[in-house]
Amino acid sequence: MNKRVQANVNKKVASQAELVMDELGLNPTVVINALYKKIAATGEIPFSFKKLKSDVSFHYVGRLSSQDKNGLRKFIDELG
Repeated sequence: MNKRVQANVNKKVASQAELVMDELGLNPTVVINALYKKIAATGEIPFSFKKLKSDVSFHYVGRLSSQDKNGLRKFIDELG
């Protein structure tokens, strides 16, 4: 049985993230399920929340190297 989860996401951030997901052959449902499984398994959020300097923009997603993208894909597959 599944539970529907809804979230509001900035359109630009969503587009950038979905480009990365497409490159990895993933979709938002797979990524969100992997995130929830990781949280449930470890009892932790798998990244930290920190206040950034106002001059830092969010371009990390677009700057992932091929190696990082492959590592992320492997991580998500292992959670599967």
